[in-house]
Amino acid sequence: MHHYVRKGSQVLRKRGYRLTPQRHMILSVIQDAGEHLQVDEIARRVQAHNPNVSLSTIYRTLELLQKLGLIRTAHLPGDQPYYEAVSEDAHHHHLVCRHCHQTIHLDMDLLGSLHEQLQQAYGFHDVTLDLLASGCCPSCQQHFAQESQEHLPH
Repeated sequence: MHHYVRKGSQVLRKRGYRLTPQRHMILSVIQDAGEHLQVDEIARRVQAHNPNVSLSTIYRTLELLQKLGLIRTAHLPGDQPYYEAVSEDAHHHHLVCRHCHQTIHLDMDLLGSLHEQLQQAYGFHDVTLDLLASGCCPSCQQHFAQESQEHLPH
C-alpha cells in the first residue's frame, strides 16, 4: 500500500470512517496520477478497475477526502475543479498559461513568509496559501509572435 493511501486509511479510521474498496481506489488513482485530475478523469481511471463504482460515489468520496484534508481542490482553467493529493507542505502555488493551460507548480519558498505575515496582521491561525498566477508561457508567446509576423504586409 502506498504511503499516501496508508496515511489516508489512518486518517479515515481515526475520524470514524472505513477504508472501503472504493475509497482505496480513489486514493490510489489520485496518488498514482502525480498530476491534477478532474472528476471525469478520476471516474475513468477508477471505473477501469471497477466499472460498478458510480459517479455519485466518486463525488461523495472526493468531498469526504477533501473534508479530511487528504486531497485539495485546485480551481485551474476549465469548468470543473481539479483534485490532487495533499502533500506535507500546506502551501500550494500554480502558474498557468492563459492560452494552452500549461500548469507549473511553483517553488514553495517563492512567497517567503507571507502566510506568517497574514497570521500576524489579521489574527488568523493555520493560514495556508493556494496561489494561482496566470500569464502567457514561452511556447504560446513564440506562437503568437510567429502568427503576428505572418500577418504583416510584405
